[in-house]
Amino acid sequence: MMMRKISKKLISLLVFTLLISSCGISFSGVSEISREDLKACAEKTINYYHETFAPKDYRGLMDWPAVGLSAFGQDLQSEKWTGENGGNAVKFREEEVRRGGNLSTVKNTDFQRTIIGITAVGENPRDFGGKDLVSIVKSTMLPNGHFADSVEDRKTKRPVGNILVNAHCFGVISLYTAGEIIPNRDKCLEWLIDKQHHDGGFTWDVKSYIDPEDKFLVESDIDMTAAGLMVMGILGLNEDSVPVKRAMEFLKKNQIESGGFRSWGVANPESCVWAIQGLLLNGQDPMGQTWTDENGKNPVTALLDFQLENGAFTHVLNEKEDLPVYDNGMSTEQGLYGMAAAYFGKSVYQIQHEKYRNQVAKKFFKDVNDKTLYYDSIIDCIYNYRMKGYNDGTFKPENSIPKVKFLDALVKTGGLEYRMNENEYKDIPNYYGDLSESNWGWNSVRILIALEVLGKDDEFFANDLLSKTESFEIINKLVRKLGISDDFSASININEENLKNGECAQLMYELGQFIDSKR
Repeated sequence: MMMRKISKKLISLLVFTLLISSCGISFSGVSEISREDLKACAEKTINYYHETFAPKDYRGLMDWPAVGLSAFGQDLQSEKWTGENGGNAVKFREEEVRRGGNLSTVKNTDFQRTIIGITAVGENPRDFGGKDLVSIVKSTMLPNGHFADSVEDRKTKRPVGNILVNAHCFGVISLYTAGEIIPNRDKCLEWLIDKQHHDGGFTWDVKSYIDPEDKFLVESDIDMTAAGLMVMGILGLNEDSVPVKRAMEFLKKNQIESGGFRSWGVANPESCVWAIQGLLLNGQDPMGQTWTDENGKNPVTALLDFQLENGAFTHVLNEKEDLPVYDNGMSTEQGLYGMAAAYFGKSVYQIQHEKYRNQVAKKFFKDVNDKTLYYDSIIDCIYNYRMKGYNDGTFKPENSIPKVKFLDALVKTGGLEYRMNENEYKDIPNYYGDLSESNWGWNSVRILIALEVLGKDDEFFANDLLSKTESFEIINKLVRKLGISDDFSASININEENLKNGECAQLMYELGQFIDSKR
């Protein structure tokens, strides 16, 4: 690959020059390829797609190829990507969806990937080919929080299947790209974390064991572990969360000498791409020092090892085990959107999410609009799963907030969910005031008891109201427990009046920024 060889020489020369001029500063952990080199490699893939699909009037560039092409600013409905007869990939796919093509109700993932492709090109996933795909995927969430394996059972016509972890992950990812919040988020997250294996990773499906000890024989998959990380990041967990740490440790442990990963025993580009997306959605740079070795190898450089001269990607680097080196469709589409994510420093799913977020947010609540006091903070809290609206479709920003709702928001803003191990809860009572383990908000309350922000014997009633002064005192007590020496200050007036929902959203927004600045 001529471009790769030239890039390595240029980077080596630059690093050598910097070392000389920097009086011995070590540059171990510096990526051997820059983002600009990455962009040049991406242009080769874009050109490959343009030349290869021109004879087909660009049919077939939906759903996955569109993700990378659109991220790099290619308009698949422009003249450049339209055939002589006026057809383009988006038109072809819309016609196909209208006929039900490549949309098997047996596979929820068909509907999920279609949403991802639609949101990539900026079309409406709520009305594409006459179908509201967002509502369809939303309707597949089961009571336990799992996105069903199938959209409908052939007999009952209801969503069915509680086995596939990938259907669950892509249920979350697809709705995220459409700017949605995930229904029943807590159960959704709980279902996923319950499927995390002893090694910190995930597999494509749910495992069951006749002998409980057999669970220690499971070998997790890189791709699905990365997908699990994507979902945990989307649903508001962070690097301090135990499940996130465990999944990160699994990826790090399985990173190979090339900087990439093996899946099913084979080093491949797709695993690099999934890891890149998972890391970015959890605030880590796949080209940064943590994931780059002393030779400049990281998941991004490993990905580019699989790029061929024509810009396409191959699944393997040699013909070992009868796996030939050739232009591979899946490898190429994933290679392009992996390069896009690394180049822009954010997951392609986040790029798509940002296209739709504002327009979707306007429809969240009947009583909230962009003129509402603290509007931006309310929307931020909703998207970060720190607060919820009411079942009647309102947020009630002027209503006083129940104490348990405030405490739940505080725990989620502080990144305290799943931050402790079970043994840290061993002395926590299973009943507290008028709350028990079966009540909403109980988990957040017990976390605050474990941190000694709340006393074990404090009188507590979930629907009690609290003053702004009291809420502020609780916040600063938590801040000190987090090891932050500075007191938190807020823009709202702190007095003896009851704290309202809108004011709580503002407090949580400012507190989140404050905690992040102290990490």
